[in-house]
Amino acid sequence: MSRRQRPGTRRYTLVDELTREAAIEAVLQRMQAGDSFTAATRAAAAQLDVAETTVRGWVNRSGRRPRRTERDVAALEAELALAQELNRALARTHGVVVEDLSLR
Repeated sequence: MSRRQRPGTRRYTLVDELTREAAIEAVLQRMQAGDSFTAATRAAAAQLDVAETTVRGWVNRSGRRPRRTERDVAALEAELALAQELNRALARTHGVVVEDLSLR
C-alpha cells in the first residue's frame, strides 16, 4: 500500500499565487455578503481541495480580513443586553420563570 493510500496520511496540494489570491478574494466577498469567516473559508477550501486551516491562514496573513472594532463590539453587547431585558419583561408578563439569560 502506498503512502497516499494509507488512511490518516496527509496529502498536500500545491496552489499557485494567483489561485491563492483568488481564494482570498472569494472569502472576503462571501464575508461581505454575510457569510461567517468559517463558512467562507470552508467553501473556498472545498473548491480547491485544501484544508480549511490553509485558507484561513492565507486570509489572515493577507492582512485583509475584516475585524470588529471595539465600537462594533460595544454596540453588539448593548443590543444583546436590551434583547435580554426585553425577554425578561416578556417572561414576567406571561408568568414564565426564566433562568439567567446572560451568556457570560
